Amino acid sequence: MAGFKTVKVLINEDGTVEFDQIGYKGKECQNDIQDLINAIGEEKKVTRKPEYYKDEKVQLKQRF
Repeated sequence: MAGFKTVKVLINEDGTVEFDQIGYKGKECQNDIQDLINAIGEEKKVTRKPEYYKDEKVQLKQRF
């Protein structure tokens, strides 16, 4: 069973918005919040957590 995924949205006093994604690995985090980013407007700064750089599980099958 896969773990839970959470997106925390922080709206700062200066109007900037931060997303903190928990439970994500690899680039799936970007796919899941792209609509939110587009709705808010211009993307100014991206800080990636170490989990972003972890490979997603890939299952390979080999036939002989």
